Amino acid sequence: MNYSVKIYSRIGELMQGILPDGSSFLVSGLPSSTLYSEAILEDGPGGDVLPPKVGKALSLFLPPGDDRMKRLAGKALRLRSNIPRSKGLSSSSADVLSVLYVVNNHLQTGFTPEELYRIAAQVEPTDPCLSSDVVLFKQHTGVTERSIALPPLTLLYFDAAPDQEVSTLELARPYTNGAPAFFDELLRRFLNRAAEKDYTGLFDCITDSAVYNQAIVTLPRFNEYHELALDAQAGLMVAHSGTIIGLLTRPGQTAPLQEKLQRMTNRYRPTDVYIENYSSPIS
Repeated sequence: MNYSVKIYSRIGELMQGILPDGSSFLVSGLPSSTLYSEAILEDGPGGDVLPPKVGKALSLFLPPGDDRMKRLAGKALRLRSNIPRSKGLSSSSADVLSVLYVVNNHLQTGFTPEELYRIAAQVEPTDPCLSSDVVLFKQHTGVTERSIALPPLTLLYFDAAPDQEVSTLELARPYTNGAPAFFDELLRRFLNRAAEKDYTGLFDCITDSAVYNQAIVTLPRFNEYHELALDAQAGLMVAHSGTIIGLLTRPGQTAPLQEKLQRMTNRYRPTDVYIENYSSPIS
C-alpha cells in the first residue's frame, strides 16, 4: 500500500519576537492553498536522497534499530515540493513534517501533531504547518500555546528580494533590552484585537512586528510598502526569516490595492503578486 501526504506552507509570520521569560514565539502566518511539500511512501526499491534535516528528523522519530523501522523495508520514500527555498515560506518545516507524518501514518506509531512538532524542533526552529488555523507557537520547542480565531482575511504577497536568500539557522536576532517588554505588550494587544475581531487593531500589531523586523532582515523599499499599507488601512506582514512581504486586508477590498502593489513592484523588476484568502476554521 502506498501513502502520501501534502503539508502546506505558512506564508511568513503575522508576528515574531521574544518574551520576558526569554522564550521566542511566533504567531503563525496564513496557510498557503498552493505551496506544499509532499512525502510519498510507495512500494519498490530506491527513493530520493533526502535533505539532511529530514534524515536527522527520521533518526529522532525512531532510532534506526527500532523494530518498527523494519516495516519500511521495500518502501521508497520520495519528496516533492513547490515551495521556494530560503524565502520565509517554511519549506524546511514542511519537508520535515510531511515525511514524519507519512512515516508515522504507515508505521501506525500514533504520534500526535504536537509530538511531531517537538521532533522537528530538535532539528531546527519549526513552523506549525500541521495546523490549519493561526496559532501562537514556540518555534524552538515545537509547542503550540493556543489557537487564535481571526476574522476573514485576504493576503497579497510577493518576494521583495528575489536574489536574496535567508538561512534560518544562520540568522542572528540581536534583540534590544527593551524587546521582551515590547513584544509582550504587542502580543497582548494582538490577542485582544483578535478576540474583538478588530481589523484595524490587528493590522497595526502585525505592521509593528514587521517594522521591528527590519533591524534583523532589511527588505528593499520597505518604507514604500509601509506607506502603501498605511494609506490603504491594511496590515503589513513580512517573513521574519525571509524575503516575503505582504499586505493583509479585509475581504473584498483587494482589487485596487493589488493593482497599486503590482505597479509598484513592476517599477523595479517584474514580480508576481500572489493572493490568498483565509477564513479561520475555529470560531
